Amino acid sequence: MDLKKFLPGRDEKEEKEYFWSLIIEPGWVAAGIWTIEEDRAQVVFASSPVAWELDEELVNAADSALSSAIQEFPEDLVEPSKTVFGVNSGWVSEGEIKEEYLGKIKRLCGELSLTPIGFVVLPEAVAHLIKSEEGSPLNAVVIGVYKETVEISVFKLGNLTGVTEVARSVSLADDVVEGITRFAGTDPIPSRFLIY
Repeated sequence: MDLKKFLPGRDEKEEKEYFWSLIIEPGWVAAGIWTIEEDRAQVVFASSPVAWELDEELVNAADSALSSAIQEFPEDLVEPSKTVFGVNSGWVSEGEIKEEYLGKIKRLCGELSLTPIGFVVLPEAVAHLIKSEEGSPLNAVVIGVYKETVEISVFKLGNLTGVTEVARSVSLADDVVEGITRFAGTDPIPSRFLIY
């Protein structure tokens, strides 16, 4: 039995710890505030995506996204600082963020007073979400659509079997077909497609 529940003046809100999510995609950045409830991450507030193109614009775009997400956050709670970053597959090599992108994250943390606690690769986060919601490993092609590229990730039994990136053309369908053909010679491609 947790006796703390019966102490006077104890507020349920004080016990929860809140975290930032900062999703950095090519051309877009979005923010969210989340907490852990019943052993599951629960998004409490989220921003709309904010556009950025040049590295110099990333800090301002991230600041706008964070400001948008925090607007409805109760003033009596401590604003989060711990941050989990969401990045595309091109930012990661051998389980680590590549040096050229790590500098961007360090700059964001320094200028926006964020404390980095980890990162997730967006297609892998999608696969994990589907597994937690459906109860079985993902068998699908996960497609990240960006301004200038399309990122195609193939998952079989929850395992990432391959990733490719295709430059955007006039036809998104043709871009996906081109990406899928890069997996030719492997096992059959899953018939389920998820787009984010």
